[in-house]
Amino acid sequence: MTLLAFALFAGAALWTALRHRSQHRGDYALTWGLALVAAASALRISQVESFLLEHAPPGAHELAKHALLVAGCLCIAAWVQGTQGPRPRPTYLASGIVGVVGVLVLVFALNGPWERQDFDLQTGGKPWMALYWAAYYGAFLWATATFGVSTVRNRQDRPRSDRWGMDLAAAGAFVGVLWALLSAVNIVLQEPGAIEQYRLLGIRTRYLIAASSILLTLGIMGHLLSAARTRRRRRADLSALHAHLVDAVAESRLSSVRPEVAEYHRTIEIMDALATLARYSAPQDAAQVRTLVGDAPEPVLRALQIDLAATRRGMDERPEVPADWSAWAEDDHALRHLGRAFREQTSEKRAVVLAGVLGTEQEPR
Repeated sequence: MTLLAFALFAGAALWTALRHRSQHRGDYALTWGLALVAAASALRISQVESFLLEHAPPGAHELAKHALLVAGCLCIAAWVQGTQGPRPRPTYLASGIVGVVGVLVLVFALNGPWERQDFDLQTGGKPWMALYWAAYYGAFLWATATFGVSTVRNRQDRPRSDRWGMDLAAAGAFVGVLWALLSAVNIVLQEPGAIEQYRLLGIRTRYLIAASSILLTLGIMGHLLSAARTRRRRRADLSALHAHLVDAVAESRLSSVRPEVAEYHRTIEIMDALATLARYSAPQDAAQVRTLVGDAPEPVLRALQIDLAATRRGMDERPEVPADWSAWAEDDHALRHLGRAFREQTSEKRAVVLAGVLGTEQEPR
């Protein structure tokens, strides 16, 4: 399981690194976090662990595992915070990592010499190790709990099909919290020389941290894949809406721009076209369209109202009191569904509705 956890974290780090062209700068924290946790997982592989225990200074292997794991968790927690609010400044993140790792290294240096075993069995007579464990488990618990709670809160606003990655990630975070709590309790209750008791609990906690690593990696990867799929669908839906609106309101088209700002210009053109067409939409259009099409989805009704407004604009017939579209025109989900409706509804079907409402044969613009 340790080898599988390493492969998953390393693959996730590589994949996110390759996506940097479409990422914000703050998303680099995720790649660094995954890479650091992958390095910590690599040190738990039997062959690597045996080699370092034989050639590295006593205790250095355990210190490296702890330092890499804490640094990686802090980076991932910073990435999560950046997805829901202001991104932590890189200098603040680096200072926090250096501070925690510095405490680990300082206490390690002051409490030597060490044997080639886990630190847990060598804490007797070394009271400063309490600071070591407080820094290690405290930082891990804070970062992992922050990740889990933030994920649970953020998943509530997403469609059910897009939640599975976040659910796995949250489960992995809370399993990691359980691992840290059990490990900390084990250190407090561990009696000098009670190796068999520790080994029994150690086996259990090892399975917990491996399960946490796998769940977290699969969850983060699943969330990123779902987000990428959602972005592709959103781009297709809004492109269909944009094409229809710009064709209906030709003056809303902006001059050609560079690709990196084209999406912003597309949004401006959509909002300008909707604002223009809203002035030609009558309040009774919604009821008349619903009478003709029956029990149709709301995006289809709105698409037909837009066709009506565009037709009136072409006929220069502006209602005295226009309809209010502000409730849905500012909703991103509503605009996406509207674009999908324009893709799926044929112009012939919309022409029938236009003829029924306006009383004449009209072609939707």
